Amino acid sequence: MIRKSLFAFLLFWAILPGFSQEMKEEEERLPKGQFTFAPGAALGYRAFEKGTFLGDTYAVGLSYRLTLDFGFHGYPGIGIYFDKQEASIQNNRFLGGFFTEVRMPETGIYLYHQVPLVKNLDLRGELGYGQLQVIHGLSPSRFILDYGNYSGRLAFQYTLAKEVKGVFDLKLVFGGDYSLLNGNKIVINPSDRSYMQRASAVQGIFGIHLLYL
Repeated sequence: MIRKSLFAFLLFWAILPGFSQEMKEEEERLPKGQFTFAPGAALGYRAFEKGTFLGDTYAVGLSYRLTLDFGFHGYPGIGIYFDKQEASIQNNRFLGGFFTEVRMPETGIYLYHQVPLVKNLDLRGELGYGQLQVIHGLSPSRFILDYGNYSGRLAFQYTLAKEVKGVFDLKLVFGGDYSLLNGNKIVINPSDRSYMQRASAVQGIFGIHLLYL
């Protein structure tokens, strides 16, 4: 046990200078405080909590998300997102079979921060708020439910290529998030209020960012 601990300690000190040098080179390439922006696109798969209206009523498929980050390198930043969720309606006692189509667009804003782990790999955290609409049917007979979405995300960001055409870094993003949804503006009888208005969700994501320098 002591030998293993000593080996791990010596290995850490052996790679630390190289890691520090890589971070120094990255700092010289992209100075702290430099303004950056990064458009991104991602695929996601979200699972709503069972035992809630959202979890029991809809079978969800892939979601498609577009994002745009604004920030200063080395500091927390801010971003906006636009999300489209594929879903179908399952048998339930609330919609009465009147609708066969459903769409779940979502827009929101988030704060993010990322820290380097090893060469080309960052850990990224996000806190966000969005508005999720559950839209049944088509105009003019649409039925819409509105939910506020409070979310937290943890993801890894791997740099695939640096300074592509001298303009941007290409980054791969993968991770997951947890959401609390609140539909307190939905009018429903008191006995069903908690079931209809509250839910949680988890989501896995996989996408790319283009970090413009």
